[in-house]
Amino acid sequence: MNVIMNCFQATCAATGELLPGEFAEATANQIDSACERAADAALKLREFSPERLGEFLSAVASEIQSRRTEIVARCELETGYINARVEGEFDRAAGQLNLFARLAAERPWDRVTTEPADPDRKPFPKPRMSRRFVPVGPVAVFGACNFPLAISVVGNDFVSAIATGNPVIVKSHPSHPGTCELLGDAVIEVVKRLGFPAGTFDLFHGISPDTSIRLVSHPAISAVGFTGSPQGGRALAKAVLERENPIPIFAELGSTNPVFIGRDAMAARVEAIADGFAASLRFGNGHMCTKPGVVVVHEADAESFVQATCKSFAKQPNLPMLSGPVADAFDRGIEQLQLAEDVDELFVAKRSHSDGPWHRGAHWFGMTAETAIRGGWLHSETFGPVSILVRCPDEETILRVAGEFHGSLTTTLHTEASDNDFARGWLKVSERFAGRIILNGWPTGMEIGAATQHGGPFPASLDGRSTSVGHASLERFVRPVCYQNLPENQ
Repeated sequence: MNVIMNCFQATCAATGELLPGEFAEATANQIDSACERAADAALKLREFSPERLGEFLSAVASEIQSRRTEIVARCELETGYINARVEGEFDRAAGQLNLFARLAAERPWDRVTTEPADPDRKPFPKPRMSRRFVPVGPVAVFGACNFPLAISVVGNDFVSAIATGNPVIVKSHPSHPGTCELLGDAVIEVVKRLGFPAGTFDLFHGISPDTSIRLVSHPAISAVGFTGSPQGGRALAKAVLERENPIPIFAELGSTNPVFIGRDAMAARVEAIADGFAASLRFGNGHMCTKPGVVVVHEADAESFVQATCKSFAKQPNLPMLSGPVADAFDRGIEQLQLAEDVDELFVAKRSHSDGPWHRGAHWFGMTAETAIRGGWLHSETFGPVSILVRCPDEETILRVAGEFHGSLTTTLHTEASDNDFARGWLKVSERFAGRIILNGWPTGMEIGAATQHGGPFPASLDGRSTSVGHASLERFVRPVCYQNLPENQ
């Protein structure tokens, strides 16, 4: 991106060229005004029926569909994603809007528990008690750089906040501000057309950390939804804790998503596992929070697996990274691995003369279990198409490596029935650190449903008890209230 005074421009990820349009850094007055409008809207939205909230989300889905061509085209330019990838994410975003429109009307989060009164109880009468959930209030949302449609302006935080009756203020991602603005314009159109309060939704731009800090520090903001780097999430969490009235922050930060491969599974289908791993690592060019960043194998199986995987990597083209800063960070991460002791270079994609400045391909490094543990590589996430292979002398060491992980969105085991004894031991360890446990599959690609869990112990997220995707995400932006002695119809 290029900064011009208080404005900046987006960059074409495939070529590095500046894209049309300038985006102004939000001023303090603009942020404060948006927060005040949201506080006013929060009170008004409590009077809206669940059906109207659902109608709003459905209307947003229809509105972005009517603007699909323009949104997809801009998103391709700003991210470098291929058309099929963007079209697929658009469908996910639209589907998520329609799903949560239904959930808004059904209100599965509004679990009411009632205890009847007992005026004759001795020695004291028992009051009537009722516990239910209410919206928290205005929610500040920070979208992900890698999901500009489905985890962004109209993404998972937006749908769960609106479905539960909360206004939303989005700080656009500076890597794709044009895409964010197109989506934001669609939401604003629906706000006006359906007669919702003006503060139901706001969007502003910014590249300065101070802009984000000011938003989450405003007393009207009642909760925060964030997807991004551990550094960014920690900075916002610190600001939230330092408020006069601290608020909840739901932040997804980072994950290496370890994959473990049983010996019999490797013997039975090494090529299929290798192809699956290569495809999963390169999905979205490694820009996935669920990317398989660590693979753990028995050292006796390593050679055949490496050979099969490198064949798959060699067939894959280099693709653009999401932005210049992301490409630079990727290069720094690769350099650290290349300079580290006892780390083997298994595969490094060669640059082509037709590649743009940010094009990168698969990078793969190998090491022993002791090196991985001692060097902290099990927890070292480099955003992009890079992974490490950890070689273990026996199954006991594999389980010891599993025990070193302290927080991950996912973990995966490839196994055969004959590996069951090992699998049972692995499962006990994995339940301690992972939010989603996968058997004979791959972590990229995620079903959105009632059982979805996208979150885990730190650093996967700041609150491992919540999910940022799926039906249960509705529970993040409500809080319980007990009503004592209120009439039944209140």
